[in-house]
Amino acid sequence: LQNKYLNIILFETERLTKLTQGILDLNRFGQHRGMMLDLTDFDINRMIKTTILTFEGTCSAKGLSFDLVLTGQKLYVHGDMSKIQQVLYNLIDNATKFSHNDASIKIETSIKNEKVLISVKDSGIGIPAESIKKIWDRFYQVNPSRSDGSSSGLGLSMVKWIISAHNGDITADSVPGTGSRFTFSIPKDANV
Repeated sequence: LQNKYLNIILFETERLTKLTQGILDLNRFGQHRGMMLDLTDFDINRMIKTTILTFEGTCSAKGLSFDLVLTGQKLYVHGDMSKIQQVLYNLIDNATKFSHNDASIKIETSIKNEKVLISVKDSGIGIPAESIKKIWDRFYQVNPSRSDGSSSGLGLSMVKWIISAHNGDITADSVPGTGSRFTFSIPKDANV
């Protein structure tokens, strides 16, 4: 019983720490109209494979699987590795939260012009058309009653800031009851 309550305290502490950090980051980005990026070339395909490993427990419990459609063995992009990993983590986290049990989450990479496109598609509850434009706003949650309490409504706002700082774009399209797809672009490695 003691362990149960310690785990609840740890979970809530972590959630509040993330919420506070998210607010501070968004406030800092808003004031400076940009962010400091530590730009390097890295393999986005490898990052995707590494990031999905962190969701093994959640996926196992819900019967979720990943369908990876990756361009090439390796696909190098030019960006801030830790911030792009934060973007991937957030999008995959949302996909696992809102997917139905025993569903598949499709992650795809492709090249268009000088950009690499990464998409994360779930087959979950979807987003109503009237909410699509609002999902990028701070603290906005499509349906807070469907949340497990771990969401702050900052994730997609942060994702948009990070992708904008990389001179990329992010879009969302969704059909309620069928699922959502988030697609973002970042520059490809100039040497590829």
